[in-house]
Amino acid sequence: MCNPVIGTIEAIFLGIICVGTCLIGNFFQILSYPIYPFNKQIFHNINGFLASSVWEVLQFVFEKVRHGKITFSGDPIPYHESCILLANHRSYIDFYLIHSLAQRKKQLPNLKYFLKDSLKYLPAFGWGMYFMKMIFVKRDWTSDKKKIEETFSQIKNLKTDVWIISYLEGSRITPEKVKACQEFSKKKGYPVLENVLVPRTKGFIATLNTFRNDKIKYVYDFTLVYGHEERGYGVYPSIPRIFMGRIDTGYRFHVHVKRIPVTSIPEEDEEITKWAVQLYKEKNDFLEEMKHNWTKNIQLIDPYSTPDNLKTMEEKKDD
Repeated sequence: MCNPVIGTIEAIFLGIICVGTCLIGNFFQILSYPIYPFNKQIFHNINGFLASSVWEVLQFVFEKVRHGKITFSGDPIPYHESCILLANHRSYIDFYLIHSLAQRKKQLPNLKYFLKDSLKYLPAFGWGMYFMKMIFVKRDWTSDKKKIEETFSQIKNLKTDVWIISYLEGSRITPEKVKACQEFSKKKGYPVLENVLVPRTKGFIATLNTFRNDKIKYVYDFTLVYGHEERGYGVYPSIPRIFMGRIDTGYRFHVHVKRIPVTSIPEEDEEITKWAVQLYKEKNDFLEEMKHNWTKNIQLIDPYSTPDNLKTMEEKKDD
């Protein structure tokens, strides 16, 4: 077991590196702001590079320094492809699992999250996301609609790829929220879910309708799964725990991917909502299976594989 004093010193050291890298990035982001009115593409490229540098450091700490082992299954993802990315929202550390694939596909500079408006005031990381022109919302569609449309207009004009990331559940899952969603589902005639919340679809519908015939041809559905060998399904380390010591001693992380053609998704708003509810029903069922069997009944894939060069983990071991 790690000496707690040494663990604390290491955590402080790593924290200083991560926050310091972010603050240095903020400084250069401020310097880049005068470029924005004249050339939004160059502004995006600069800020994408600065933000991805911070995320690279965080991912290095998680996967290399603290030995967070992430497994993958489902559909392989190509390089150089824009998408709308949907993910279940389990914890504060969900971004590590999303970024694990974004990093491998060289998309870290091109991420655009839907985020709570208040997060842009968070020192260092929130400021960085503000300069990245993330999609900040107050969850009031009347006030959010105009802001979202303006941000989408800017994204459409970018020459780079984009991953637009949205947690359709709207907030992290809790037992209280699960119970409330189950009552809502019974009234609406939706499937009663235990492992995810009912998706909120207004933002997704707006995103899909904006980009369906333009920049984005696929929706990526990420199911993020956490577990611990002794403490069971759904257990994940806190951010302080990640910085304090190794997390490969019991913690397990998994990402299951569906790559869905936009052309297969309905066009009417009501039908899109039904489609999303069914998608989350399938996500719920996958999580239920993982709860009891973890990765026993699924085929793991190499996260670097592409649709044209699919390689399973068994095949990789045989090489």
